[in-house]
Amino acid sequence: MDLSDFLASENGPAWLPASVAEARKLVYIGQLFALIFSAIALLAGIIAIISGEFGGGIYSLVAAGLGVVVLLMVKGNVFANLDQGRFKQASDALLVWTIVGFFVYIIPGLIMLFGFLKLQEIFQPQYQQYQAQPAQSVPAPEQPAPVPPASAPEPPAPQPQSVPPEGAPVQEHKEKKVEMTKCRKCGVNYPAFMHNCPNCNEPRH
Repeated sequence: MDLSDFLASENGPAWLPASVAEARKLVYIGQLFALIFSAIALLAGIIAIISGEFGGGIYSLVAAGLGVVVLLMVKGNVFANLDQGRFKQASDALLVWTIVGFFVYIIPGLIMLFGFLKLQEIFQPQYQQYQAQPAQSVPAPEQPAPVPPASAPEPPAPQPQSVPPEGAPVQEHKEKKVEMTKCRKCGVNYPAFMHNCPNCNEPRH
């Protein structure tokens, strides 16, 4: 059994918006704490049962089992939806399992709650405000004083033009940008390759 069975990958796709990437990072940290606390609870439960404290041992084992369930559900329902652009479904699942996590471990639940709040920024419409600048009057140009005609200057000697050597490599900088589209219903910007709006699930036109 590998840790990847319980934990999602640390980094998501490169095209994720900044707020989603930060929320994913917070949820990943909360997932790590939940795994550590689950391992400690499992060990403490086994030690308690061996020493005869069955009540405390059973409670620790149940807490460890719930922690493992939260880890698996967060990986399958939150991280999978985030990495595929289904932000609304990921937000709903994260809220549910954050509440469940509070009943098991408080610290991982708090970290995942911060991730949930950060994720909500993706659902706020983005507006660009443009401030109109006042028109400025252009002063009329002054008439220059008449200048007496001067003798025609001699034409300068032609200078040899530098010719780049043949075969010189031409560097082309290509920037890869993810094409974005805007939802006609709620105004949220999202990657153009997605078929539905991540906020309101409106099909892309």
